[in-house]
Amino acid sequence: MTKKRWALLLIAISIPLSYYGFSNFEAGASEPLKAIAISLGCTGGLACFFGGLYMFFTKAKGRGEEILVSQTSEDSPILDKTTNKKQKVNEMAKADTSVDLMKREKELETRRKELESLLAEVTFEESVVETQLLEKGWVQKNGSWGIK
Repeated sequence: MTKKRWALLLIAISIPLSYYGFSNFEAGASEPLKAIAISLGCTGGLACFFGGLYMFFTKAKGRGEEILVSQTSEDSPILDKTTNKKQKVNEMAKADTSVDLMKREKELETRRKELESLLAEVTFEESVVETQLLEKGWVQKNGSWGIK
């Protein structure tokens, strides 16, 4: 089935759903299952109608055949770290303008600051854990921990 037919089918399904839901909405329901059916009729009917309209007026896309590599994001989650590093080095080699080099330098500076703050945080936590171990009676001998 084509996308247009699916759209028309959704709109056709939405008509009886909406009719049932909205015609019984004001009357209300004393039974919980009937109340659930009425609410599903209202929301399902509206969802099918607007979904069908959306499908009817949008263009069908393939399964990614039309997407070019240049249209994908720069930091793809599929790439592993080594490929990403090689890509960054290649980008640096291609950067001819001073503006590109300045942008890259600014990126590297922010990354360095993030790493420094992370290192400070780890060092602080390490010292706290070390103090707690000393308080519990552990001692450090030749780089490893042992009991007094």
